[in-house]
Amino acid sequence: MAKISKRKFLILILILSTILTSFTPFNLISQAFNQDKLELIPLGNIAGIKLDTKGVLVIGIDENYLKYKDRNIKIGDIIVKIEGKEVNKAQDIEDITNDIKKDFINVTIKRDGKYISQNIKLYKNNEDDTYKIGVWVRDKIAGIGTLTCYNPKTKEFYALGHGITDVDTGSIIEVKNGVLYKPKKIGVKKGTSGVPGEIIGDFDKETIMGEFNHNDDFGIKGIMNNQYRWNDLKSIEVGHYYEVKKGDAYILFTDENNRIKRYKIKIKKIFNQNKPKSKSMVVEIVDKNLINYTGGIVQGMSGAPIIQNNKIIGAITHVFVNDPKKGYAIFIDWMLK
Repeated sequence: MAKISKRKFLILILILSTILTSFTPFNLISQAFNQDKLELIPLGNIAGIKLDTKGVLVIGIDENYLKYKDRNIKIGDIIVKIEGKEVNKAQDIEDITNDIKKDFINVTIKRDGKYISQNIKLYKNNEDDTYKIGVWVRDKIAGIGTLTCYNPKTKEFYALGHGITDVDTGSIIEVKNGVLYKPKKIGVKKGTSGVPGEIIGDFDKETIMGEFNHNDDFGIKGIMNNQYRWNDLKSIEVGHYYEVKKGDAYILFTDENNRIKRYKIKIKKIFNQNKPKSKSMVVEIVDKNLINYTGGIVQGMSGAPIIQNNKIIGAITHVFVNDPKKGYAIFIDWMLK
């Protein structure tokens, strides 16, 4: 009787061990299967992107103040408030500091996701009798990107597949408000080995297609204006990360006549990911028409949707500088999270 009980006990331990070790991936997949089927409209439209920062981003320290080691402010910091007053543009800093005219001011800074209160020494410029905080800041960003998809139920768009970052600091920009502009004219500077290409556009600043205030490592999202909601286009099902296969797929992208076209690609490598990361796949452009047009993947193409087996599975994100026909892409799951 004792031998039988011991055997049953060992079998029970083995079963429990198997369940525990396999629980996480099983749970992830079962959750995905149980959720409502999501359908989105894949896009591929180019848009002008402009945003105002939330706070102002410190991109440099004035050389006149580099000798002071106790500045308490660093490149990459976001100045949010001065003496309790909100700061949203560079002019705010000058206005507030010269209205107060104090030797020290209290500055609220966001650094590494945390808010810090610092006392910062001001320096008086005797030439024009103004007070200086001694930093260079940025409060606006503009560029070009590609819209990935649109949710006709929520009216939301998703774009880029990677975050908008500051060119000097590499920091993700915190958005106060951002807008999409409609293109009037599109051109392409072709990419070659060692020299990335880029989309060149002329945009109608009077026609705002949509607005956004969300920007993270996986792209931007916002709401499209009424006349740009693509309700006449067909929705397709979302393909989850575990459904993606190596092999044939295609992207949607704007041609030289500003029309959306299909272009063939190959998914060359898939990274094993069960949590969001910005580089999920390696893809290669194999469509001769697109290669002749752009040379491959170019700056401004980030966000071009990838379709496989009639499902939207991801978006283009980065180009390989030494081989512009190849680049990285992100799973659509991470953009929609």
